[in-house]
Amino acid sequence: MRRQLTTALVAGVALSAMITQTAAGGYAASCYERVHQPPVYKTVYEKVLVSPGKKYVEHVPAVYGTQRRHVQIRPAQVSYSVIPARYGWEKQKVLIEPARTIARQIPAVTKTLHRKVLVHEGGYGWEWQWINGRKVLCKVKQPAVYKTVAETVVVRHARTVYETVPARYGYEKRKVLISPAQKHKQVVPAEYGYVNERVVIQPAQKRVHRSAPVYETVARKVLVSQGHSGWRKVRIGGRCG
Repeated sequence: MRRQLTTALVAGVALSAMITQTAAGGYAASCYERVHQPPVYKTVYEKVLVSPGKKYVEHVPAVYGTQRRHVQIRPAQVSYSVIPARYGWEKQKVLIEPARTIARQIPAVTKTLHRKVLVHEGGYGWEWQWINGRKVLCKVKQPAVYKTVAETVVVRHARTVYETVPARYGYEKRKVLISPAQKHKQVVPAEYGYVNERVVIQPAQKRVHRSAPVYETVARKVLVSQGHSGWRKVRIGGRCG
């Protein structure tokens, strides 16, 4: 039904537009009268939410106890006698600035061209006429209409040119290891004992309680078919075919 209403409205707008473009007094090839259809409604029933379900959370505290645990009282200790490392210096080539590519934009070249285009194909238009005391819409022959338009075309497209800048290098003096440090390791073992600590026997809990939502049925008026206006073809002897 919505598609039929849209078609009727589009046809009415098209007829009205063509009426304003047609000179009065042309030959009536066909004629039309306007018709109207009122909208149609009906009552529907639907289930709606009156009160949402509620919930509350019950917090159950954790249960704790005590246990004995074997722990480290003092960690193992390590001592070293160290022979220091020996260092020297060397010259090394390093990158100062890496190679990079530079992009250069060359804009496009355009020009303007003019050409003749069809605005309206002609054919038949529409106008109001009085025939035998009745106001009717009649189809009248119209010529084609043209106009000249200008458009810009690309002679040469924009392009990007890339240039490469080479990397730059230099030299730096760097400290290097000649011989590593040497260590003599001596270990004092760790010391252990027992401690009493508090532990969780049962963790805290959350219990969620919910009540069901409440619904009820309500009635409302809905549109079944929208009213619309359209056109009906009429025949009047001697003037409309």
